[in-house]
Order: sequence, then structure tokens, then C-alpha cells
Amino acid sequence: MGNFDNAAKVGKQMIFKFIKERMKEKRITQFNLSEIIEINESTLIRNFKGDTEMPLATYLKICGALEIRPYLVAKEDDDDDDNEMNYMHFN
Repeated sequence: MGNFDNAAKVGKQMIFKFIKERMKEKRITQFNLSEIIEINESTLIRNFKGDTEMPLATYLKICGALEIRPYLVAKEDDDDDDNEMNYMHFN
């Protein structure tokens, strides 16, 4: 098995960057988002900073609140070779 720590770190950074951009588009603050998904704002901030791990349920709630599709696409099924996620190497 390979070391996946770096890929996980890069992946989280990409996902959180996308979420924050989406929040700006929809004019939703961290406080607003925390109210919508019913978690403490300080918990959400710690999740975004990487101080604490974000639970999958929280991520899925955020996707719902921001109208983001949270699905995964197998690499062999991805027709978009320029997709930024393809540049993450898991080895």
C-alpha cells in the first residue's frame, strides 16, 4: 500500500477551496452555513482550517446546502482528462 497522506491533504485543500468559492457565489458566510447545517460555527471553522477532521455527514450536509453534487466518479469512467482531481496521485 502507498502513502496516501499527501494525496488526502491535497484533496481536502481542493475540496475546501471549492466549497469556499461556492459559498462566495451563493453569498453564504461560514456563520450562515453553520446555521443551515445545524453545527457550531467554531466547529465548522476548525474543520475548514484542518484543526479537526470533518465528518462525512457534515460534508454531505454542506453539499446539500450549497447545491453541490457529492458523488465520486471512477477514474476509468471519467471522460474529462483535464479534471483537476486526475492530478492527485495515490502512490
